[in-house]
Amino acid sequence: MFESSVIEVDGVFVGIVFQNGPDEPYNFRAMHERVTQMDGDMLPTFEAAVAQARARFRIGRCKAPRVMEMARLRA
Repeated sequence: MFESSVIEVDGVFVGIVFQNGPDEPYNFRAMHERVTQMDGDMLPTFEAAVAQARARFRIGRCKAPRVMEMARLRA
């Protein structure tokens, strides 16, 4: 491993970004359930990895509507 960094969003540890060599892309490893979709993603820059992790983490704060509840409202 050439370089690695911890990513925190709003004080919460969400994952790590690492690079295997100076000319290699950055790899993301998710450590929080809100960013698990990103686990294994390869990104061109560290900044891109942080921005994407931050966006996914903050989107995960919104509760998705439950399908069963929506079906009950329509009936």
